[in-house]
Amino acid sequence: MHFNQDSVDDLRLMLEDTIRDPQLMGHIRRTHEATVHAIYETAEPIRKKRKRTTLADPGAEAPGVTALRLKHEAIHLRCWPLTIHAASFIRPTRQQDHNTLINVKSLGVGPTSAAGDHDALLSVTVYNRLSWGQKILSRASQHVLLSSQSLRDLFEAIPCTSKEIPHETRDETGTVTGYRSRRSGDDMAVDDDTGAVVCIEDVLYGDYQSEDDYADKVLRQLQSLPEEKRPSLPKGGPMHDTKLSSLTVRLNEPYWLLHAGSCEHFFTFTTIRLRHPSDPPVGYPLTTQITPPLCDNCRVCTKVPAVYSVVGDMRLGESPFLICGPCWRWMGNSSDESEVLVVPLPIYEIGWTGDSV
Repeated sequence: MHFNQDSVDDLRLMLEDTIRDPQLMGHIRRTHEATVHAIYETAEPIRKKRKRTTLADPGAEAPGVTALRLKHEAIHLRCWPLTIHAASFIRPTRQQDHNTLINVKSLGVGPTSAAGDHDALLSVTVYNRLSWGQKILSRASQHVLLSSQSLRDLFEAIPCTSKEIPHETRDETGTVTGYRSRRSGDDMAVDDDTGAVVCIEDVLYGDYQSEDDYADKVLRQLQSLPEEKRPSLPKGGPMHDTKLSSLTVRLNEPYWLLHAGSCEHFFTFTTIRLRHPSDPPVGYPLTTQITPPLCDNCRVCTKVPAVYSVVGDMRLGESPFLICGPCWRWMGNSSDESEVLVVPLPIYEIGWTGDSV
């Protein structure tokens, strides 16, 4: 089959018109889900039955939907419909397939000069360990940076719950009396524990914010290993001065980042390319995807996510106890409030919200 330039443009316009029309796009989605459901029922009859997708009555269809359906039914390509053999290549939607962002999120202002037009774009994918399976990694976020930006820019672009650890409030004796949650745009959003270390191609890049930074601590920890098992990891320059363009990296090679004491991330460079006129001119680093975080539900109502971790309240039967705001208000005050600490849980503001481009 031969396509000229006009016919390709016609196909592109047809696809764009279908995506923009909610009725047409809804019909495409329901038809696809019904087809996949039928394939699963045939290929996996023993498994738990999936919820069947119901299609609209053809007599109640909108004229545009009917025209689109008839056009699809008239396609005679044998490779067009999904067959039973497609069951081996279809998997259910996973948590990391979702995206909390509606638009690309801008985290900076770069490039700040015409020299930025000559920068390369690096796509970075960040992975975290699963809480229920420490040997399993799950994609957490995806970012786009300029080659002229630094490892510090990459670190600050990564959303992480460790950056939302609440501040302790102490009395004159130094005893912890409560906690205050960090708020985006507030002075409390400034991380006091900004130390971090990145390991790329067996080189440690520390933050150099103290004489004994995270890179030095990793090297000191390695010295406790037997000599035959001790890796050679030289210390590189500071993160904020190490530009991505100065690094030698491999695509899809996992690299390591440590911060906040024991919070680990793994990341890979997935693509490196020149800038295109259609790319955003400013605003780098960009965040293109953030996997929705899994929140623990309230242990009282089991209906909504918990917002507090209550420590030391004997009425709750366990400590700490996760509870939502309404349930905690209904509990009322404890008889011994001096022994009870209410710790606010991360609210996913710092790193999860921001401007879009």
